[in-house]
Amino acid sequence: MILQGCLNPFAPEIGEISGDIWHDQTSVGGLLRNFQTSYTLGDSLRYADLIAEEFEFQYFNVELNRYDQWYRDTELKTTGGLMRSVDRLDLRWGPWSDELDSLSLPDTTVEFTVNFSLSAGEYQPVFGFARFTVKADEDGLFRIHLWRDDF
Repeated sequence: MILQGCLNPFAPEIGEISGDIWHDQTSVGGLLRNFQTSYTLGDSLRYADLIAEEFEFQYFNVELNRYDQWYRDTELKTTGGLMRSVDRLDLRWGPWSDELDSLSLPDTTVEFTVNFSLSAGEYQPVFGFARFTVKADEDGLFRIHLWRDDF
């Protein structure tokens, strides 16, 4: 009877633990931090919320010697597979401006480039530049609409 009124410290309420690691996605800085955190934690559900419905990923296809692309479904399958197949992902962004970090105007489209390094398990790190077009959607959250990999 006495224990009924006690809280169980091993059963926190939903959302209680992760409250400090996720950022407000109503700014570009929050979007980029959530991107990094979702990679670090291998959280494909949170990652999916960063990707707009009309998302396009562009990359250089070495075999065809041209830029190629894929869309949201392929992006989510590919990234989810990457997250499941390696023990550790470490994504690091290069610095970005304070203006970009705090930009939070609704219905705004922003284009910018940020450098990154990505370590995936025991593989050699990848370094490059990601060119993003992001937009604050109707719900006020920024999402990635276009991502072009530039190495």
